[in-house]
Amino acid sequence: MTKRVLSVLCGIVAFSSAFAQTKNLVGVASFKSSGRTEYVTAIQDAVYDATLKVRGFSLMGKDKLEQIKTGVGQADQDAGAIAQAKSLGAQYIVTGNILKANVETKPSDLPLGITNTTTAELLFDVAVVDVNSGEEVASTRFTSTTKGKHAFEDGMKELTPGIDKFIRENLKNAVSIAQIEEKNSVGEAIRVLIVAGSLAGLKEHDEFRVYEITDLTVDGKKMHRKKTLGKIAVAKVEDENFSVCLVKEGGADIAKKVEAGAKIKCEIVNE
Repeated sequence: MTKRVLSVLCGIVAFSSAFAQTKNLVGVASFKSSGRTEYVTAIQDAVYDATLKVRGFSLMGKDKLEQIKTGVGQADQDAGAIAQAKSLGAQYIVTGNILKANVETKPSDLPLGITNTTTAELLFDVAVVDVNSGEEVASTRFTSTTKGKHAFEDGMKELTPGIDKFIRENLKNAVSIAQIEEKNSVGEAIRVLIVAGSLAGLKEHDEFRVYEITDLTVDGKKMHRKKTLGKIAVAKVEDENFSVCLVKEGGADIAKKVEAGAKIKCEIVNE
């Protein structure tokens, strides 16, 4: 018992308190746009709502978001926002560029005569940036053209599932393995303790991909490579900070790399 307590305490010291004590923060910077305020606000709100649905993350308060200004003294328009988000403790920042958010009502020649038709055209880009590395994790474009009395609202309803999916798939709460709990007769890990619990919204049977992070320099640019080692699943959520997981795949590689002190992380597999 004493040995395990000491090991867990070492894990708390060794791993970031962002995983063990608080939820990770996501900053959503003001979207770039010259469109009408109400449409811009509605699109941003859809992205805010999507981030709130991702387990293990908290959206930065609007008082802090107001401090994130794009292009503050930087050549890259988003570099200032990234630097400020990092100083405020964010792990990710979501940026957006609204290229089109038009709603127009024009006469249409229909079989029953000329009538007015409202058309909404939406075109915007959303990107997720890893604040620590400054690298863009992913970006995508959303587009929709809808007609009718509630054209804009219908267009947003059409796009919202895609926004939710994009945010869910690209906000990754990477957690650490605190220790190997149990190995089998040939030295393969069969149970591990991870630094994530009820505070991160974990529940039994949640699955994680386990991977090793290595740094590579390609064409003068430092890049991170994620090599998958295996898969684990939550067997028991112990408390706010820790969960015991069963190893489903890669027990030999996981044991070898953890014991060698390699940089190992786990990312939850999307539901």
